[in-house]
Amino acid sequence: MRLKVATAAVMLLTSLFAQAGLPYKDSIYEFKQPGGEKLRVHLDGNDYYAEQRTDDGSLIVYDAARKGFCYATVNAAGDELVSTGVLATNAKVRSLGGGTAKKQDGLSPDARARKAKEKFEKMNNRSLESARKSASIAASAPQALAAPVTGQVKGLTVIIDFPDVPGTITQAQVNSFLNDMPYTGFGNAQSVRGYWQSVSGGKLDYTNATTVYYRAKRNKAYYADSSLDSGVRSQELISEALNWLEYTQGFNFASLSVDASKRIRGLNFFYSGGADSAWSKGLWPHMGWLGKQFCADGVCTGYYQITNMGNSLAIGTFSHETGHLVMGWPDLYDYDGSSEGSAASYCIMGFGSIGAQSQYRPVPPNGFFRYQVGWDTVTELNPALNASAPKGRLSHTSGSHALYRWTNPAKTDEAFYVEAIYKADQNLYQLGSGLAVWHVDPAGNNSNEWHPYVQMEHADGRRDPENNVNRGDGTDLYDGAIYKAFYDTVPNNYASHGTNSRWWSGSGSNFGLANISAAAKTISFDVVKGDGSAGGETYTGYLSGTNASAIHPSPYFYYNGGTIKANLSGPSNADFELKIEKWNGSAWVQVASSTSPTSTEAISYSAALAYYRITVYSYSGSGNYTLTVTK
Repeated sequence: MRLKVATAAVMLLTSLFAQAGLPYKDSIYEFKQPGGEKLRVHLDGNDYYAEQRTDDGSLIVYDAARKGFCYATVNAAGDELVSTGVLATNAKVRSLGGGTAKKQDGLSPDARARKAKEKFEKMNNRSLESARKSASIAASAPQALAAPVTGQVKGLTVIIDFPDVPGTITQAQVNSFLNDMPYTGFGNAQSVRGYWQSVSGGKLDYTNATTVYYRAKRNKAYYADSSLDSGVRSQELISEALNWLEYTQGFNFASLSVDASKRIRGLNFFYSGGADSAWSKGLWPHMGWLGKQFCADGVCTGYYQITNMGNSLAIGTFSHETGHLVMGWPDLYDYDGSSEGSAASYCIMGFGSIGAQSQYRPVPPNGFFRYQVGWDTVTELNPALNASAPKGRLSHTSGSHALYRWTNPAKTDEAFYVEAIYKADQNLYQLGSGLAVWHVDPAGNNSNEWHPYVQMEHADGRRDPENNVNRGDGTDLYDGAIYKAFYDTVPNNYASHGTNSRWWSGSGSNFGLANISAAAKTISFDVVKGDGSAGGETYTGYLSGTNASAIHPSPYFYYNGGTIKANLSGPSNADFELKIEKWNGSAWVQVASSTSPTSTEAISYSAALAYYRITVYSYSGSGNYTLTVTK
């Protein structure tokens, strides 16, 4: 969402920080029509495709001949919006049965996808397919990191005003917004620099050189011309500012961080006032590729972001765009608007930086993205790839920068990543707390909701974001209360696009999680087979004397049904016993036991689908024991 609900301000969004490069949903801004009326415009879409409507749901498009928004119709093929030539007004002109207005139907899904693709390629100077390949290339070999993004990285932020619209936010305020630690200006919890230091665990120090104001050559209306695409006059203004910086200010561009092609990694432009343009026109905020390359001091331009300042700044959008410009991460929202993506609000590259609160304290990147750039370590859980893989009961602490992974041996760029998320500190404005499971496959893409690059395995199984219901909710994480396990087919199967641990090929991964503890900063869980069985897990322990007992795996496990086998080996001078209990809905009931006068016990029990627990009990004596459980 780029724009928030407009106030009664005369200038477009002068009181709001325009959120460039992010999606928006029923966001409202004001546009001054030729007759002087401030038309309320509702947006749905993103940088690459959007539909705009009046308050009553009528489609509108900017008509260059009328120099304003006109009502629109959809052509017969369903793939173009056509201006009627009639200027739109705030007066409700449409009514549908009973006086309840309904949104006028827009383009077909295929047409939206095509237009989004065309717009992306125009703004980014490359094909959408190559961009996706480039963005996911670091995932092609998850056993080895791609180039890390650590240490000191320095970007450039140029601030611009106009002869008729002087800047109201000072250079010192912008510099503090970008670089100060600590920082709480404009209601932010931290600066842009502070955010990246936090989410990287101190491994990235991203700062920005901040210029004094560049006064544009022309009045603002020249650059904000809505008859031209946003890349035309915006890039003219950017070129002006860069040449001023080089030839008038003597700025040393070699002081900035660059990529392997000597292109500036963090190139940002702020301009005074509101956007003052229609969507995707004039000075509309966006990220793009600078067509007329500027070079100085041995470095050149590539991608940039430009946005208006209004009279307030929030770090969310700037930080999201930094994820693109500096880290090279892709968007995780859906460009064609058919869904809300999968990661939704649980990652800054989705919607995790545009909420009412998260715009001031964005949520972190997902664990896989952090691993990609060298901020998190990973422990491989799949014994097919790691002979020393940990087994049994494990734990993960939110913010620890150490993840678990289960990799596909047949396709090592596909894997599940596991991390705890706890609503505190940088995660304060996450939607929930619990265990997150990310399914990563670079063969996927963000506009394919049923095979994205990064998929969140939603614990509730509903997949609300993919079904365009919401942008995530508090039941998407495994919280140890209702959602305690992650298996092949729980709660839905592969064919219905449900939550499961299968690979994208449809084959079983043999990976499962069970007995997930309650949501907390540290969450414990059992690593089990993909069907929910313990898979021949071995447990060891010590009973301190008569009547002592222990439960394995603790506190219980969910089983789909079949044979449970438990074998106990204990000290020869003691009498240990073994029992299996089943939860009947209100109490634990013993369903099988082995009580020989020794410490060697065995049970083979034909179990129905239910919750179970296995207890080792000392009838007499003490000592060490080994319990093996298979299902």
